[in-house]
Amino acid sequence: MNPQHSSPKPCYIDVVLPIPVERTFSYEVPPSLIDRVAVGMRAVVPVLNRVDTGFIVAVTATPAVAKVKKLLDLPDILPVFTEEMLALCRWIADYYCCSWGEALQCAVPAGLKIGTKMRYRLEPEMIHTGRFTERQKQVIAALFNRGSLTEGQIATVAGRQALSNTLNALVRRGIVYAAPVLQDAGVSIRTETYVELRTDRLLPADDVAALQRRAPKQAAVYLDLLHGGEAMALSALKQKHGTTRGIVKALKEKGLVALAERELYRAPDMGSNNEATEKFPMNGEQQAAYGAIVGGVESRKFQTFLLRGITGSGKTEVYLQVIERVLAMGLDAIILVPEISLTPQTVGRFVARFAQDIAVLHSGLSLGERYDEWRRAQRGEVRIVVGARSAIFAPLPNLGIVIVDEEHDSSYKQGDTPRYHARDVAIMRAKNNNAVCVLGSATPSIESYYNSEIGKFSRLDLLQRATQASLPTVKVLDMREEAQDSAGKLILSRTLEEAVNAKVAAGEQVILLLNRRGYAPFVQCPQCGWVAECPNCNVSLTFHSAGSQLRCHYCDERRPKPEICDKCHFNPLIYLGTGTQKVEDYLMRTFSKARVARMDADSTAGKGGHAKILSRFASREIDILIGTQMLAKGHDFPGVTLVGVVNADTGLTLPDFRAAEQGFQLLTQVAGRAGRGDLAGEVIIQTFRPKHYAIVAAASHDYPAFYQQEIAHRESALYPPFRRMVNFSIESQDDELAERGMLGLHRIVRDQVGSDAFRGMEIMGPSPAAIKRVNKYYRWHLGVLSKSPKKLNALTRIAREAFLAANPRKKLQLKVDLDPYNIF
Repeated sequence: MNPQHSSPKPCYIDVVLPIPVERTFSYEVPPSLIDRVAVGMRAVVPVLNRVDTGFIVAVTATPAVAKVKKLLDLPDILPVFTEEMLALCRWIADYYCCSWGEALQCAVPAGLKIGTKMRYRLEPEMIHTGRFTERQKQVIAALFNRGSLTEGQIATVAGRQALSNTLNALVRRGIVYAAPVLQDAGVSIRTETYVELRTDRLLPADDVAALQRRAPKQAAVYLDLLHGGEAMALSALKQKHGTTRGIVKALKEKGLVALAERELYRAPDMGSNNEATEKFPMNGEQQAAYGAIVGGVESRKFQTFLLRGITGSGKTEVYLQVIERVLAMGLDAIILVPEISLTPQTVGRFVARFAQDIAVLHSGLSLGERYDEWRRAQRGEVRIVVGARSAIFAPLPNLGIVIVDEEHDSSYKQGDTPRYHARDVAIMRAKNNNAVCVLGSATPSIESYYNSEIGKFSRLDLLQRATQASLPTVKVLDMREEAQDSAGKLILSRTLEEAVNAKVAAGEQVILLLNRRGYAPFVQCPQCGWVAECPNCNVSLTFHSAGSQLRCHYCDERRPKPEICDKCHFNPLIYLGTGTQKVEDYLMRTFSKARVARMDADSTAGKGGHAKILSRFASREIDILIGTQMLAKGHDFPGVTLVGVVNADTGLTLPDFRAAEQGFQLLTQVAGRAGRGDLAGEVIIQTFRPKHYAIVAAASHDYPAFYQQEIAHRESALYPPFRRMVNFSIESQDDELAERGMLGLHRIVRDQVGSDAFRGMEIMGPSPAAIKRVNKYYRWHLGVLSKSPKKLNALTRIAREAFLAANPRKKLQLKVDLDPYNIF
């Protein structure tokens, strides 16, 4: 008799999907997948009439509902998420009011994300049923001639016009069959062929000599492997001996070698900063900060430190020596930096100090590089992860410290759902791991400094530069007086121009800041007043001299430079305002012997764009560097002795309660680039508002003075940190629909705020966004402020669910932003 095999016990999984639905979905696991299924894996599952990829959050013996569909596939061999990461994303979902699936989706590296698309197939026997429009005939012909196609493929053949509506109509009539198919991110594991000598089949000396006579190239490979003693990559053998795959195949057929595929990591070019190899002696303040942070790590108790250090105070050296101690304890470290422009310099310091035990994660890498770096961290092959915002999700198994450098930077705030702030996620991740979180900045965010004032964070101060250098002297120039003498066409004042000329003549370097890219922000007709505007956004188009075109900085709409007015056909047009391209052109003409370069989003486009410019500047190949705010981000160039701010007023008048804070931070940070070497530094700030408290405080390097004024303004208006804020945004391509949607949302929120559960909250708005239309979408805002974060979260969820239940998502979009930044 055949032995009786008992069938596996039923198994079910709870799955969360990356959609705005706050519930789990139950699926039955087929017998073939029961042995593989685990919490934290991705799961390919049917959802209505499509296939989607969700995340397994529980494995159970019984389903949560009576009728369940079956799991289709498991794309992973091992779980993508640990229990710790599942819990962190659950907190993100709760804190930022999104679904658990949406939070998990943002933590998945881009190379692992799987989407779905529909593939359409013609049902030939149904073609003769009824009449068809001309558009439907075009689609039917495409499917008849080419077989099953995706919507994109049909559009290539038959055009895009009204294609979705046409396909839906044909599907409803049964003439076309639609089936969902998986669409992966196109990233796979990269492998390389290795050749290894079979030690059980070694040739006698006579046979080796015979092989050298008959097949010298085979003999060269054999002897190299024999004397080397290790397997060699086929690519290395090819480079050394001209070895082809045929030569290796011949050796394999003779039984002399074995071939194996080994995984090959796509490693980003991290460079190295040789100056950072040696430890720098720390001064008293640095030693005190080091001792406090290391003490926290050694206690294995969660603690958050705010490390406020003036520019050039040696915060990075403190980070390096703390991490050295963390590694010695067998723990791992994450270091966040605000933008990819910081990464080449920051990573170079860590590579020099800690060799190659480092992974890098940021959007400037290719999908393959990000995928491989993430897997190295997951496998425990690296101990340190350095990167931008998304690096906070690095799967390090034994986290001891999380460092958020330049913690004030707004780029730590995610723009899409879930709109998390990496600083706050870093604090929570450290808490979940009994680790230490260090927030470092010369200009801390108002919220962080306030938390240190009330004792929530432990503040550590570095108030002197690590070297003997002093802070640069700052001169504020009132451009109202300068502009009167130059008919308003001035770019650099006489004072700043003379200072630049003197520094260049002395062989020193200059940084000039203007936080506006392009050549001229406005193109206007002097006769009728027409302004070139974006057809998709309520903004003017900016003239870019590179390519001689007008561009929108919101949707990237482009058009050729107009020669005549679109309205009255007058010629010539005038170009108003100043951008970095105009300043670059002016510098090249004014300082013809100087080497001038520009660093903004245009000049750094493409992989490694930031690193190339910064490398040239560091090696003294550039005398004057003009750029936007990315110049202010923590760079250390000892040759810079002059920093000039072309227009300090940019951003100070924006309709945002953080405008003064961000203006002060930018000015202070860029001023700190001057005088970091042996020579004294100088800063010249051009402004039309010399008495503004942000400019006055930045000029005197006085963060406490700025904080005292700013926190007083916040307290009088009860803005954060005194109350928590949520911003609801309604967007639609239909202006009236957007307004009606916002009025409906306002009624929902108003009714809730009027109830006992949420009484005392303040509603701001509704109102159109300051830039009402962006990328063809009309936008309305509604803000709510509350002293109770829990109540605000509860209100937000009620309003979100009620609105989504009553409104079609395709035509009307609701965006929810807790702790919003840049809401205009």
